[in-house]
Amino acid sequence: LAAAGITAGCADDRFCPTTAVSRGQMASFLARAFALPYTATDYFTDDTGTTHEIDINRLRAANLTSGCAPSAYCPDATVTRGQMAAFLHRALE
Repeated sequence: LAAAGITAGCADDRFCPTTAVSRGQMASFLARAFALPYTATDYFTDDTGTTHEIDINRLRAANLTSGCAPSAYCPDATVTRGQMAAFLHRALE
């Protein structure tokens, strides 16, 4: 994943394989893995200023997410295995 540019890890020279993945981190993984196009549209109000805001908007522009609530993405919430499966399914369609 690092060699493909999908993740830079959790810190210098660290991957943290047992740490839970947040919805924001997952958005960045998917946006990079699928080379989703950038958008100038800001879809959600709760991701402003986060590291993952640009990638969250890329996911929304590609119709891979509608958020967790109207105008909210919940970037700090963790991703369940079921949610990850749904995101991947939509990305691979």
